[in-house]
Amino acid sequence: MTNLTSNATLYAWEVTGEYVDEGIIGKDIKGRPAMQRLISDVETDKFQAILVWKISRLSRNMLDTLVLLDKFEEFGVKFISYSENFDTSSPIGKLVVQLMASIAEMERNTLSENVKLGMTQRAKEGSWNGGVVFGYDSVEKELIINPKEAEVVKLVFTLYAEGKGLKAIANQLNKAGYRTKRGKHFSINGIATILDNPVYNGKIRWLQVENWDKKRRRGRNANPILVEGKHEAIIFNELWNIVQARRKSKSFKQRQSHEPFLLSSILRCPSCGQGMVPSITTHTLKDGTKRRHRYYVCGVFHNKGSAACKANSIKAYDAEDTVINRITDFINDSAGFHQTIGNINNETVHTNVKLKEQLEIIEKELKEANAMQEKYMEAFEQNLFPVSILQERLQKLAKSKNDLEQKKNELSVQLSSLDSKIISPDVVRHLLEVYVQVFQQSSREKKKQLFQLLLNKITIIQVDGRSRTVDNIELDFDFSKVNLFKTFTLIHILYLESDHSEQNLSSVPDSKDKMPSYLQIFLPLFVVRFSTNNFKYKKNLDSIIIKV
Repeated sequence: MTNLTSNATLYAWEVTGEYVDEGIIGKDIKGRPAMQRLISDVETDKFQAILVWKISRLSRNMLDTLVLLDKFEEFGVKFISYSENFDTSSPIGKLVVQLMASIAEMERNTLSENVKLGMTQRAKEGSWNGGVVFGYDSVEKELIINPKEAEVVKLVFTLYAEGKGLKAIANQLNKAGYRTKRGKHFSINGIATILDNPVYNGKIRWLQVENWDKKRRRGRNANPILVEGKHEAIIFNELWNIVQARRKSKSFKQRQSHEPFLLSSILRCPSCGQGMVPSITTHTLKDGTKRRHRYYVCGVFHNKGSAACKANSIKAYDAEDTVINRITDFINDSAGFHQTIGNINNETVHTNVKLKEQLEIIEKELKEANAMQEKYMEAFEQNLFPVSILQERLQKLAKSKNDLEQKKNELSVQLSSLDSKIISPDVVRHLLEVYVQVFQQSSREKKKQLFQLLLNKITIIQVDGRSRTVDNIELDFDFSKVNLFKTFTLIHILYLESDHSEQNLSSVPDSKDKMPSYLQIFLPLFVVRFSTNNFKYKKNLDSIIIKV
């Protein structure tokens, strides 16, 4: 980047920013933060030309390259390759860049194919292709037994062969102080991965999954390569076969309930903050009859045992009833409801003012930086600075300007997502009233969907040693983009399910566009950009938080 910056400076080009995706290959533009920032800056007319060392630094995907070039041309931005000596401001330059992009993609594909063929051949010969596996250390692509970890692997296989389950094994390892290669607690999935990995039996398995980034689960290979490896086995055939036989005989389907748990992934553990998951226990009474109890328990405890976290169980039905009752109370408490919406309105205006003040400060600093840059260039023209010193100062100034521009963009995005318009409490109240009405008439499957669309998270609390109960309920309203936000979906479902939708719509004039007429009720919310702060409605120990 230094050569590019120097070249730009000598040609009297003002460098507005540098975009570097270090350690990321140029296969495509997805997953490249700097590239995404570059595209965003192109669309905001931040600069007039883009200078790269080689076209392959832009992208090695032909389609992506052409899409980017079209984007540059649309916004009047020239594309210049320093080492290949062409730019897209001429027809010849456009032709050359397309040819170079095609060649770059072919080189990448050829290299990728050669690497795959080489790794496949190594696997067929029983060689390890690299990677991290518990129980071994990878030394120059060779698996060397890690004695301490190997003892844990043997323990896992032995315990499973003796009849212990995955969770019991994970819990025992975690309580004994054993940790994974990355220093984490063992989980159910981690134990299953160990038990199913033939590398411990001295085998090499390859191509179990192909093109996972594109095909996902369809990329699973039914017939992967499985050969004798060159490494030393940790688990010998007798124990391996016993474990595999038990693995095949076990049913790994989670016990299902005919009644869905409504708050899965929404309830949060009070100890670790992770999601709570369903749990069903069976209690046998004195007369021999069995009674099932439904709870939510900490997901970390469920997967890793008591060494990782506590169960922190809460009765499922009680928690679910509390949530809908709390929402109903929130609607009925007129004073508290209006105060909550009023706080949102006040905070939105306050946040807007603060952001504008910060933006003014940054714009002032950018103006000063531009003035300093002009002084440096004038000094250079008058031979007051050697080129080396000038370049060093310009580079520092360019970095400072880039940081300021980035902060300016971030603030501009925040400002564009805010609006000081007043939120109508009556509109929000109407939405929640219809919500409660539809919820009470819905099946449990539908209730679960309604909770998922309205609730962001729920915390629980235990007061004075009593049973745990719901603490804070966070409602999540999202009106960021029409047709794309989940509250839009919620509104549709509510009015499709409501028996009184026609009555609710009687006073709303028909719309000539494609927007359903009932959405006009909520148009005042569509033009409002809510603050990202949370606001509480509090009554005794109960609280509702609106997150918008």
